[in-house]
Amino acid sequence: MLRPIFGDEETVPQSKDFISIRLDQELKAELLKAAGLERRSLSNFGRLLLEYAWAQYLEAGSMRELISRPEHSLDRSSE
Repeated sequence: MLRPIFGDEETVPQSKDFISIRLDQELKAELLKAAGLERRSLSNFGRLLLEYAWAQYLEAGSMRELISRPEHSLDRSSE
């Protein structure tokens, strides 16, 4: 179960597991840049993004509902 990591230090999980994901080089470079701007490691930055995305997914109830929200568009082609 994921718990909020902001606020009380006692809510941070004590045990951690590792995951591996494949990214294209461009996305990895963007994530590294964003992590640097936030003064976080890529691992920590990725964990925060994953926890946020998981909460959004749970709120939406399905991937279809999540990506159909205009504010959560996955289309990055206009950038």
